[in-house]
Amino acid sequence: MISNYTKGFNKNDKLLMLIPVFGWLFILYGLVIPIDNLYIKWMWYIDIFLSVPVHLLQLFIAVPVGKKSGYTKSQSVVLTVLFGATWWKPVRQQLVNK
Repeated sequence: MISNYTKGFNKNDKLLMLIPVFGWLFILYGLVIPIDNLYIKWMWYIDIFLSVPVHLLQLFIAVPVGKKSGYTKSQSVVLTVLFGATWWKPVRQQLVNK
C-alpha cells in the first residue's frame, strides 16, 4: 500500500521514513504506558512537538507539492502528517528532476 505513495523513492528515502513512524510509535507508547524517567519524558514531549505542530506546518509546502505530483489534497495531508518531510521532499525532488 505505501509503495503506491513512494514510487520513485530510493532506498535511503524509504529508510528515512521510518524515523517519523518510530516517533509516532513512541508517542503512542507514552500515551499507553506512563513514562517515569524525566529524560525520556522530555524526549517524548519533544517528539510530540516535532510530530504534531511541525508536521502540520509542513502542510503549507507539502500539499502544493503533492498536488503538482498527482496526489490528492487528502493524500498529501495524511502522508505529510504521518511522514513529514521524509515524504514530501523526495516528491519535490522528483518534480525538479522532471
